Amino acid sequence: MWRWTISSLFSQPLALIASIATAASAFLLVLVFEAVYDGEAEQVVAYLKHADADVWVMQQGVSNMHMATSYLSDYKTKQVRDVPGVAGVDQILYLNTVVKSGGQPWFSFIVGLDVPDTRAGPWAMAAGRSLPGPGEVVVPAVFAGMTGLALGGKVRITDRDFTVVGLSEGTFSMANSVIFVTRRDLEDIMTSLDIVSYILVKAETGVDPAALANDIERDVDKVTAIPSGQFVFNDRNMAVQMGVETIALMTLIGASLAVLLVAFAIYSLIARQRRELAVVKALGASNRTVYLSVAFQAAGITLASIVLSVLLAMLLMPAATALIPQLTLKLTLASVGRIAVVGAVVALIASLIPARQGARVDPLSAFHA
Repeated sequence: MWRWTISSLFSQPLALIASIATAASAFLLVLVFEAVYDGEAEQVVAYLKHADADVWVMQQGVSNMHMATSYLSDYKTKQVRDVPGVAGVDQILYLNTVVKSGGQPWFSFIVGLDVPDTRAGPWAMAAGRSLPGPGEVVVPAVFAGMTGLALGGKVRITDRDFTVVGLSEGTFSMANSVIFVTRRDLEDIMTSLDIVSYILVKAETGVDPAALANDIERDVDKVTAIPSGQFVFNDRNMAVQMGVETIALMTLIGASLAVLLVAFAIYSLIARQRRELAVVKALGASNRTVYLSVAFQAAGITLASIVLSVLLAMLLMPAATALIPQLTLKLTLASVGRIAVVGAVVALIASLIPARQGARVDPLSAFHA
């Protein structure tokens, strides 16, 4: 029976290849959407991960940066600096708003820096200066490419025009871009003086960030202090929550399509081999053996489809990112693992209908003309 199972699986190679390719396309669809999701979730927290801070201090009740608002009086920076275990502090002002360039709007995170003494600016540059001066701005290189900006070009933030002096790398995502101006310029835009949004704390050597965060909350009134790792996790979790329903829907669509394709492939295979199946049943094969045989064929097609989809994803994603710089893709082991679980379910479901059809084949039909 097992020899027949393997030989029947490869008896029509072109049909087998077509079945694997079509099912792989469905799995690839799921992988691509998850890669976009994981890539964007990672890119949203890129600034937080690269900022030189062990502890983030913010307004009481705030626990993240993405789509959040935090305001502190700037005198709290000195209070934080005086907490034992603090090696240094930096402060930024932060605003969610829409910027315009060439008539094209884009939602952005505006970070106001205390220049030139800051560790909170861009970490990689494509061109120009990394720190802005009065009336100047540093924008993502991807954003500049999309809007036709160059060094010396103009960007409008609310009602003010800023001159582009730097193009940063790694600060763009489809959800938002990170744009840098001076804190004084951002205060003027917000018509607010002597405020900060976040205080970036550097701990002394050997000081535990979690313990330092607790000390800051104890010694400084009405602030929240969070270790950098937890702060990044909070922001990523916010991004995940915002997109989870879309990804779940696309995963369901892709998995459902894969079930239909694999089930149709196996059903067609069994339908074409009814006479051979009748012969093996006449030779003593049980219904249980038929079910196992068909399930094995479904698993083989599904496994091959998953492997092919992962290989295609590994080949296509770097090319897609190069062709579309604003697209951030990230293929993770977790997403591949989810595809493997989906594939196992697909193989089981896809084998049920054709296995039932095979089990109902009359052995006597093998002797009919």
